[in-house]
Amino acid sequence: MRKRRVGLFAILIFEACSVLAQPAPPTYNVLTRMLMVESQYGRASTFSIDVDNREYWITAKHVLTGAKHPPYGSVTAKSVPLKLLNPGGEGLQWIPVIFSVIDPGPDIDIAVLAAPQPLLTKPLPSVTTDSTGLLLGGDCEFLGFPYGGGWRAHFDNGHSFWMPFVKHCNVSALGVEDKTIFILDGINNEGFSGGPVIVKTGSDQKIVAVVSGYVTEPAEVIFSSSANRPPKETTEPGSRPKGTVSVNSGFIVAYGINYATEAIKKNPIGPLRQSN
Repeated sequence: MRKRRVGLFAILIFEACSVLAQPAPPTYNVLTRMLMVESQYGRASTFSIDVDNREYWITAKHVLTGAKHPPYGSVTAKSVPLKLLNPGGEGLQWIPVIFSVIDPGPDIDIAVLAAPQPLLTKPLPSVTTDSTGLLLGGDCEFLGFPYGGGWRAHFDNGHSFWMPFVKHCNVSALGVEDKTIFILDGINNEGFSGGPVIVKTGSDQKIVAVVSGYVTEPAEVIFSSSANRPPKETTEPGSRPKGTVSVNSGFIVAYGINYATEAIKKNPIGPLRQSN
């Protein structure tokens, strides 16, 4: 009886690993709904979702507040001026837009934006948005425009468009600080903030979270001589040791997309799409 239990456990582990190993390449439904956004604090990423046939744009709240780390503050203004990169424009063509803002909460690094009218004309359907059902160790991808840049995709019809970069990650931790915050294992870069985290692919693809930032760790600086090396003591408890610099730890922080959709349901201000 014991051997049968061990065998069943092994089968369950094998099946779980098979599920976890599923890749998540982004579909055109996600790629064609992403834009680079510019605020007074710099460039980042934003993506569009439809809720109840209304268009919304999602980004990280710190893109609007300028906060470098938590707490990210609140957006008290009813509207904010932003610029969006024209995906099909020659070079860098920026489109100014005055967005209305929905703030999901003071501790949530997500902002929901609504333009006066839909910005996308007959877009592909937006994918499912759902923060539940993530598997620890599961594969995921995140998309965005690192360091204020993208890449140009060229098509056979002669058209070209600015596209986001795609990077791979894994789910490292779930539900941090009693919130829907995910810690992902991957190398994030500045500019990915506000981009989507996706799982699965094809018709099963869904957006699960919004990229906030990455955790840093101290790394020792290599000095040319011991005479130039500062003492190793720490200036104050919890601060970075002297003689070190902060580097990317490989841990990404992302907030559940459900914070955005729940805020939208409470305040459905997005512009309606015209029926085809």
